[in-house]
Amino acid sequence: MRPLQIFIYFATVLLLLSLLALLVPEQGIGLGSDVRLSFVQFSDFNREDSFAAPEHVERLLEGSHVTEDPESDSDLAMPADRVAASGSAIGNDPGPDPVRDQETASATGLTGSAGSANSRDPATVVTANMDSLQHVIYPIQFSGEENELLYPFFRSLDGMKSGKLKHARILHFGDSQIENDRMTALIRYRFQKQFGGTGQGLVQAIPLYSGSLSYTQEQSGGWKRYTFFGKRDTLLRHRSYGIMGAYTAVPPADGEWPMLQYRFRTTRRSGKVETIRMWLHTYVEGGEIAYMINDSGPDTIRNLPGGFSLVELHHAERIEHVKIHMGFPEGGRIYGISFESGDGLQMDNIAMRGSSGLIFSKMDRKVQKFMMDQLSPGLILLQFGGNVVPYMNPGYYREAFSREIAFFKEMAPHTPVIVIGPSDMSVRERGVFTTYPGLVAIRDALKEAALTNGCAFWDLYEAMGGYNSMPSFVNADPPLARPDYIHFSSLGINLVGEMFYNALMQEYREYDKLISAR
Repeated sequence: MRPLQIFIYFATVLLLLSLLALLVPEQGIGLGSDVRLSFVQFSDFNREDSFAAPEHVERLLEGSHVTEDPESDSDLAMPADRVAASGSAIGNDPGPDPVRDQETASATGLTGSAGSANSRDPATVVTANMDSLQHVIYPIQFSGEENELLYPFFRSLDGMKSGKLKHARILHFGDSQIENDRMTALIRYRFQKQFGGTGQGLVQAIPLYSGSLSYTQEQSGGWKRYTFFGKRDTLLRHRSYGIMGAYTAVPPADGEWPMLQYRFRTTRRSGKVETIRMWLHTYVEGGEIAYMINDSGPDTIRNLPGGFSLVELHHAERIEHVKIHMGFPEGGRIYGISFESGDGLQMDNIAMRGSSGLIFSKMDRKVQKFMMDQLSPGLILLQFGGNVVPYMNPGYYREAFSREIAFFKEMAPHTPVIVIGPSDMSVRERGVFTTYPGLVAIRDALKEAALTNGCAFWDLYEAMGGYNSMPSFVNADPPLARPDYIHFSSLGINLVGEMFYNALMQEYREYDKLISAR
C-alpha cells in the first residue's frame, strides 16, 4: 500500500473508534454481572487518582494501640460494662450502627487529602480511647440459632485461667493476607498474654515464606518442599499433604544426615519455646532423630515406626537453640513442626498463598485426621475469598466452600469455626481505584456458607469501612495497605487483627456476663 493509503486507513479506523466511544456511555455497557465494556474517555487523561478519605482509618487508629510490631505491649483493657455499647453480635445482621454507618460514609467519599493531619510514628504506641475503641468493633455474626457457638472455646479459656485445663489451640487458615504470621501474630500475642502460653506454633520444616520474628533457621541436605496449593508438582500421584497443605520431603540418610537448626529470639513471647513437636511420616521403620538442645550433649530418638508418628523434644530449661539431624533410611516427610510452651494457648498460622480455601476436602484425609486429633483445636479460623473475586461464580463458591466447612466438621466435630471474609480490594478503572466488581457477591457467598452450615462469620470488608475503603488504607499516614490495593501493610494487618481480636473478646465478655449471672 502507498503511504497515503496507509494514512487514510488508520485515520478512518481512529475516526470510527472515536465515534463508537462517543456512543458508549461513560459507565460502559454491562456484559453480565461482573463484566463491562467501556472506552477510554478524553477526560481520563487528565483525571487524577482518587481515593477514599483517610478520616475513617484515622479514627480506627485513634481507637487502637497497634504498632508494626505485633508483640507491642499496652495496658489497654476493655471493661465488661462498656463493651456491649458496640452493638449486639446475635443474629444474621448486626443491625444498624449510626457510628459505623457514618464512618463508612466518610470512608467512601472521594474528597480529602492524602495524608493525615495527625501523622504518627508507627513505632509509637497510641493511647487507646475507649469511646473510639467501642465504635470500631464490628461484631461477629451468627445464625439465629447459633449464638452459643463459641461457648466451648470460651470454656477452654476459663479452664486455663482456673488451672483446670492446660492447653487450648486456635488454627488460623488463610491466603496470602495472613502469610508469614501476619494478623495471627497479634491475635496470638494478645491471647497468650491474657491466658498464658508462648511459642509460634506450627511452621513448615522448610519455610514457605522468608523471615520470622520468632527464630532464625539454617538447614543442610537435600530438602524439598511440596504444596497442594499454588503451583503443585503434578508428578506426585499421592495427596498426602497434611493439614497445612504442604510438607517437606526428608532425603534418605546416605552419609551425612540432613539437618535443621533453629535459634529462637527469646526476648519475644513467640520465641519462648519449651517443647518441639514434629509430625512425621517415615517410609520404613528404624529411622532415627539425633538432636542437641542449647549446650547440652547430643541425644537420639531411635527405632521410629514406619508411617505416621508424632515426635516431641523436651528440655529442662527454655530452648534457645536446637540442631536436629534426620536419619531416615529411605527418607520420609515432615508435615509440620510446632514450637510451643508446656501449657497455655497455642495459635497456628497456616497461610496458603493463592488459595481459595477449597483444597482441604481434596487431600488425603488419613494424615489430616492424624494431625487434627493430635492438635485438638478449640477454635478454627478460615480466612479466604480474595483470590476468587475476579474469577469465580459466587454460587459455585458458596457450595464449594460449604463442602470445606463440612470437612472441618468431620475432622473436628466439636470445634467452632469462624469464617473471616475478604477485605476490600481495589482495581483501577479510568484512573480511579474502586472496589473489585464481584467482591461483595463473594463476601455474601462466604457469609451464607458460614451461617447456613453452623459457623460464625466476621466481615472484614465491612469492618474496615466497606465499599472503596481500601484506598483510605493505602493513603493513610502511615500507610495501612500496600500500593497493590490488595494487601495490608504491617501496621494495617495488625490493626485489622486487633479489630478481630476485640470482636472475639466482646463475645467472650458477653459469655462471661451470662455465666456470672447464672
